[in-house]
Amino acid sequence: GRWLKPVCACVRNRARRCFRQPSSPIVISRMPPSPPLLDTVGVANFFGWAGTIGSLALFSSPATTFAKITKERTTGDYALLPYTSGMLNAATWVSYTLVTPDRIQTAVTNGSGVAIIAIWLVLYTRFSPNRGAVLAQIASIIMIWAALTIAATHYITEDSCTPLRKGESCKTEFLGIFCIAFNIILYGSPLSAVKQVIETRSVASMPLPLSLATTICSILWSVYATLMRDAWVGLPNYTGTLLGLLQLGIYAKYARYESGQDRRSPNLEPLLYDKMP
Repeated sequence: GRWLKPVCACVRNRARRCFRQPSSPIVISRMPPSPPLLDTVGVANFFGWAGTIGSLALFSSPATTFAKITKERTTGDYALLPYTSGMLNAATWVSYTLVTPDRIQTAVTNGSGVAIIAIWLVLYTRFSPNRGAVLAQIASIIMIWAALTIAATHYITEDSCTPLRKGESCKTEFLGIFCIAFNIILYGSPLSAVKQVIETRSVASMPLPLSLATTICSILWSVYATLMRDAWVGLPNYTGTLLGLLQLGIYAKYARYESGQDRRSPNLEPLLYDKMP
């Protein structure tokens, strides 16, 4: 009995030390959420600026055409409609960016486009044999643009409609509808050249560099619109991408029928403005 009590006490002490509760509770901290793998806004800005650079290059493409017009001091057979339509389209997009936040790339692109096209219109007016008709058309597109902009900024209110997308305004949707309409109308312009290519089985009237560049610009702006979830920028450029791919497909099909004639077409060069975002 004497030796049993110390043994039991030793066992009890060891058991207490083994199963003793910690003096302070264990705190399990929650790990912070990991950052997203893809910066959507950053990628959208990249494609937006890439589209801006491509669009500025296209806006400047008629420089060779107007160098010829200046040298010959006449507009010849060059049509005015692509330039007036391009001006109306670009100016309406500028108004769209004024009522829609976070559209800096679209604003820079079309603001620059308005300035460049204005130079072409001044030169066209100077060397046109019928300046009165030219000035009348330019005045008409200015009046249309001014009417749309004033209506959007002064007469369209938040109670005028139910926005299709949460966070958008009725002003954005009002101008967006006209921007899409102008773009789609202009996107149909190259179809006349496609018809000629099919009928003549020759790509002499369809310059490949212009068709390729405009298609690339439409793709860039389509990606930008998708990432920004901007249907107003996206819809016309989705259409432009499809039409551009159609032109390239037709070019590839009928290129073997090329007769060796000069592929440059003076009447087709102004159609570059149909690829504005």
